[in-house]
Amino acid sequence: MTADQDLDRQLAWWLEERATHLAPDGLQERSLSRVDVTRQRPGWLVRDRGRSPRAAGRAVLTRARTGRLLAVAMAVVVVAAGAGLFLKLSPALVAGPSDSPSIAPSTLPSPTPSETPPPTATPKAGDQIAFIRNTDKVSARCYGPKPTCPVARLWLVGSDGRNAHELFPDGLGSQGSPAWSPDGTRLLYTDDGKLYMTDTSGSEPQLVDTGCVAPCAGDSDVAFSSDGMHLVLGRTSLDAAGYIGSSAIATMDLASGQVSELSSTAPTGGGQPEWSPDGTKIVFSRSWGKGKSAVFVVDADGQNLRRISPEKPQAGSPGWSPDGSQIVFTSYDPPVARQKEWFGDYHQDIYTIHPDGTDLRQLTTDGTSNQATWTPDGRILFSRGTGFVPDGGEPGFWTMDADGSNAARLMPPVLAGSEWPGSLPVWQPAGGPAIVPPPWNPAPATPAGPPPPTPAPTPAPALASGFAWTGSLPVADGDHAGDTATLLADGRVLVTRDCSKAADLYDPATGTFSSTGSLTATRGSKTATLLRDGRVLITGGYDCGASDPVILASAELYDPTTGTFSPTGSMGTPRSSHAATLLEDGRVLVVGGQTNRNTASSGSVTLASYRTAATGVEDVLATAELYDPATGMFSPTGSMRDFRHRFTATLLKDGRVLVVGGGGEGYASRTSVELYDPATGTFSRTGSLKSGRWLHTATLLSDGRVLIAGGRSPNDTTYSNAEIYDSSSGQFSAAGSMKTGRQQHTATLLPDGRVLIAGGYEQKDSGSRGQTLSSTELYDPGTGKFTMIGSMGDLRSSHGATLLNDGRVLIAGGSYISDDGSGALTSAVLYQP
Repeated sequence: MTADQDLDRQLAWWLEERATHLAPDGLQERSLSRVDVTRQRPGWLVRDRGRSPRAAGRAVLTRARTGRLLAVAMAVVVVAAGAGLFLKLSPALVAGPSDSPSIAPSTLPSPTPSETPPPTATPKAGDQIAFIRNTDKVSARCYGPKPTCPVARLWLVGSDGRNAHELFPDGLGSQGSPAWSPDGTRLLYTDDGKLYMTDTSGSEPQLVDTGCVAPCAGDSDVAFSSDGMHLVLGRTSLDAAGYIGSSAIATMDLASGQVSELSSTAPTGGGQPEWSPDGTKIVFSRSWGKGKSAVFVVDADGQNLRRISPEKPQAGSPGWSPDGSQIVFTSYDPPVARQKEWFGDYHQDIYTIHPDGTDLRQLTTDGTSNQATWTPDGRILFSRGTGFVPDGGEPGFWTMDADGSNAARLMPPVLAGSEWPGSLPVWQPAGGPAIVPPPWNPAPATPAGPPPPTPAPTPAPALASGFAWTGSLPVADGDHAGDTATLLADGRVLVTRDCSKAADLYDPATGTFSSTGSLTATRGSKTATLLRDGRVLITGGYDCGASDPVILASAELYDPTTGTFSPTGSMGTPRSSHAATLLEDGRVLVVGGQTNRNTASSGSVTLASYRTAATGVEDVLATAELYDPATGMFSPTGSMRDFRHRFTATLLKDGRVLVVGGGGEGYASRTSVELYDPATGTFSRTGSLKSGRWLHTATLLSDGRVLIAGGRSPNDTTYSNAEIYDSSSGQFSAAGSMKTGRQQHTATLLPDGRVLIAGGYEQKDSGSRGQTLSSTELYDPGTGKFTMIGSMGDLRSSHGATLLNDGRVLIAGGSYISDDGSGALTSAVLYQP
């Protein structure tokens, strides 16, 4: 028996039990309000329905080149920081929970092989529900030894629960975003980033032309107007450099071909656009502020843009009721207690609100109800529970009245386990207007309506004593600066960006940043080392601008006198997340790091299950090499005893290099420590750390000892403790604890011998939500204690911190993750001890 037949039989059995009232005694009635709040995979803001939230999040964060951008753009429907016109909203009214019975899924027996589903009549308009289901397919996207993996596919199921089937069983592409024509005879959907239309029989799909030509990168979430005369869509465009530049809601008149981009919705666009029944307005969801999501309404001509949902709860997937009086949406909020996975544990419920922002009502309280749409007769169709959560309530498709009453499960689960892609179920209309028949002839898009409203300025955060704002970095395209920050001989600071060729110079005399020459390659997780002659050596990193990122062996030199970068000799082995240390004789020791798959190394690791070959990062190195500025060449030197990446390498006062820690997703954090002796070109063991750690800091103190602070632990929490290495004894000892656990922070030796600890990321336990920090501390070697000194203003991690010649510390760039979202920073501050 196939999986599809098994699903049909289970649904048929369930319907027969309901019809004959022969439910077993174990089937208990429970009201909607009694369903336990459980972990729910988020619908996020995307109404797509063919990609997992993990894939959708990755698409938002990935800067894609034109060659692979179209597929990404089809899934990216929410972008950062859009602002709307705000209305005063009435307090939420929570509708009473339903008293209608619901069927507990745990008591449903499995159908026996002898059962045969009854014949199914040809479905009529209004009798089917379209949804997306992950189906095992042979696909090039599959990783690992198995040729098959779940692929998002378009399915139909009868509204009576019968005849669940994949519409195109021979297809292999990833499908999503189903939308019905008003008469219920046609379905729009996406397939691998392109838009198609078909009928309910699954006849040959027809490619839909919406006039998306350069700089348009793709149209997503396309929906018909109720009269069948127009389309609304989310349109993404490219900038001059070939990256995603802006998004907007657009409309298309199917008769004339006129395409209008609503200027007021740019540059951040939105997702899930849908026409009001009378065709005068459009509802959609978008991010605003720092990642806050809300429901917006705009007139069809682009006028009168306004946010109608309140700041809380987070709101997405809006839909207009058939009579136009209400808008339904799904809330998603992080749980109070824990978050085991970054894409999981969202608490979701269903709300309605009037189009003018009044009469907000919460219809469900179970925390697993989501993906709500309307039925043709004005009820609400929604999903509850997921296959990811064993205790996820009573999963399946449900309906309820518009006021939240009479909630009842329409059918038991048609999705389970990895089959669940977070799809909106959409009910087929019955007997509405026919659409303008294709082919359509779209004209070039023209702007319509007023420009977007100017967002209110964000007030500057409070700074602790000793901190002051300085110039801002000219960062664009989401790249964060501070990947490296190098003090030049003339007192300026060279700042490079992560995953970018761009570089900037900070001038302490003017307190401003200015652009300088571009790197010869796009590099992430690289190193920058000031040479004795004033040039800066840039080594390795991974080429995150490539379609298939690879680790680089190349290196280049920055010349401050000309402001340009130029190639120099290449390393013997590609490396990223490695270390580069200037030796006393002027050479540079480059050691460890990650390298490309199948590249020779002295150690290999088994990465965590979610790491795939697609990253191009598979091996961790123990090898080392030396760069000679006189020849511009690299040559091999001795290897470490252990392979490492994300570790520290510190030049000691006796000329040796102390190599500490290291770790990653695939192997335990290192407690072992090694010393490199330039005189012999060899590594040797020294005393061990008391706590294995990576993403920590190592600071050479004035007395020659080394302070090791923070970092990530083997159980994925952040350390607050610190250790001191004494080179005379070769041993580590406890050095007190910071007030806050930190990783990816900075530690800067001040002229008075104290150490400034700034920012970083804190993870209190492996099941909790982490946070980026703005706090700073001072370590006093004389007392061995850390003291809090207050906020540096912005939340900041993976930033740069540089001691200037005048004793101040420049803290610049970085990135942040908070409850409001995540992003890159352009701000910079100065600390005066």
